[in-house]
Amino acid sequence: MVSASTTRPATSLRVLVETAAEMGIGLDVALAGTGLTGDDFGDTASEVTIDQEMQAVENIAAVYPAEAGLGVAVGERMHVNSFGIWGFAVLTSPTFRAAVDTAMDYIRLSYAFAHIEFREEGADARLVFDLAELPPAVRSYVLERQSIVTLHFAREVVDERELSEFRIETTRSASYAETLAERSGLDVVANAPHDALAFPRRMLDLDVPRSDPVTLRYCLEQCDALTARLDAETQPWSARVRDVLTEDIARDHQVGWAAERLAVNERTLRRRLADEHTTFRQLYAETRLSIARELLETAGLSVEAVARRVGYAEPASFARSFARHYGETPGRVRRARAD
Repeated sequence: MVSASTTRPATSLRVLVETAAEMGIGLDVALAGTGLTGDDFGDTASEVTIDQEMQAVENIAAVYPAEAGLGVAVGERMHVNSFGIWGFAVLTSPTFRAAVDTAMDYIRLSYAFAHIEFREEGADARLVFDLAELPPAVRSYVLERQSIVTLHFAREVVDERELSEFRIETTRSASYAETLAERSGLDVVANAPHDALAFPRRMLDLDVPRSDPVTLRYCLEQCDALTARLDAETQPWSARVRDVLTEDIARDHQVGWAAERLAVNERTLRRRLADEHTTFRQLYAETRLSIARELLETAGLSVEAVARRVGYAEPASFARSFARHYGETPGRVRRARAD
């Protein structure tokens, strides 16, 4: 499953609650337990966590009037422009196979909830969804929404008549499959060994009409940049704090300095570090001593010089802190290097 704490644009959540509103499901019901209000995702810059979006899915699914179809209803409203640069990268790929490869390479940019695997098996190709770790209501929603979204992209490549050759495979019962078939207009196979969207493998060789190598190159560069940002954002906050401390460890920094460097307010940073069972002062002390030990072991500096390098005004206080943390004195560590 994708990390539940990862943030992403609120686009898919916005579509979800708008769809629910048309069915008479109010915002208070949809957002119960998420900690969100309508103001929290009212513009294109808004972001939410995957955990918050999954909670909204569970809330709405609990009052949705049918066994299947919530994901279909949302998926039908999510077209290429809902996916930003990822969608354009997919649609400017040269072939359907290349489009699938591009989609899979940058799947984290597609509002995915779970791991998706692409398989080629005999005459079939499949997008297989790993839904086992998701809440039951979210599993059906992900299968339905992702299948319908994939069909939107496939419409750019294959003839409308060929879309009927796509089928949904579900691990759920015949009752669910029958309802989903009615809602989606696709064949649905019940009691399958996996949850997947399957289609004829031969379609992978079809050309994409909107293919454009220049636009594709630009889109892929932007996807790389967005993925790098996601990698940074999924790094634990304690690791981020250590990184900024390492850049300027010699000064006696306060938590407000780190918060400013990490573009987050001080209260939020304190809360996120508390969630990781640590504090700024603890990280600061540990980082200073870690760098100090590395310098003693590798740089050949004196204890006094190392103390100054990591921001201690007095070598004696440095030596006491070092000994408490490592169980041996800095002088002993330095001598061991010399030996």
